[in-house]
Amino acid sequence: MKATPARHTDGAINEDLLKQLAYNEKMAELGRISTGVVHELNAPLSVIVSASQLILREESVPEFVREMVERIGSEAQRLSQLTRGLLNFSRHEESISEVDVNLTIDFVLDFLRYEAARRAVSLLRVLDYRLPTVSMDGNVLKQIMLNIIMNALQAMEADGGIVQVESCSRNSAELSIIISDTGPGIAAESLERIFEPYFTTKKRGEGTGLGLFVTKELVENVGGSIEVSSTVGAGTTFTLTFPVTES
Repeated sequence: MKATPARHTDGAINEDLLKQLAYNEKMAELGRISTGVVHELNAPLSVIVSASQLILREESVPEFVREMVERIGSEAQRLSQLTRGLLNFSRHEESISEVDVNLTIDFVLDFLRYEAARRAVSLLRVLDYRLPTVSMDGNVLKQIMLNIIMNALQAMEADGGIVQVESCSRNSAELSIIISDTGPGIAAESLERIFEPYFTTKKRGEGTGLGLFVTKELVENVGGSIEVSSTVGAGTTFTLTFPVTES
C-alpha cells in the first residue's frame, strides 16, 4: 500500500492527513489534561492507603472488616503505583537507565487490564526474575510493548483469547521478551510487509500503518531486534531481543 501524499498538486493538505493531524492534536491535549488528573488522584489515594494502614493496627477490628480494609489498601496502592507509572511514562525528555524488563511488563499489562477485559482477552505473564537489566529509556520499552499488545487486542476484538508475555534469557549477552497471542493470525503476504511504513491490514480510519514501523525503529535504535511469526487461525508471536547491561 503506497503512502498517501501529504498534499494535493494545488498545495492543499490531503483530507486523511488533516484528520490524522487533528486526531493527534486532540490526543496530545488529552494527554496534557490527563497528567493533571493523575496528579489530583495521587492525594486521595495516599490518604486511603494511610487510613487503611491505621485501621489495620487496631486490635479490635472484626476479621471481616480487616479483610475488606486490606483489600481497599491493596487496591489503592496498586492504583497509586499505576498513576506514578503514568506520570513517568508521560515525560518528554529521554532518560537512559538500567531497566528491569519484568517491572516494565508488569506495568504495561496492568495498564492494559481494562482494554483486555472488555475484549474478553486474558493477559498472562511468564517472567524470569533472574534476568539482568537492559540499558535504555524505560518509556521507549513501554511504548514498544504497548504498540504490539494493543495491535493484538484490536485483532482479537471479536472472539477474545489470550495474550502471553514471557521474559527469558537468550544467552549471556541478550534477553528476549516474547509476546504471543491466540488471535486470527496474519496472512503470509501481509506478514512480509508488516514493518513497512503506511502498510496496514486494519479498516480505513482505524490505523495509520506506522505503529509497527515505529516499533521496529525504536527496537533497532537501542541495538535490539524484532522478529515475527504467525499462522492464520492460530495466532501471532513477536520476539524482542535486547543486549543486556554489561556487569
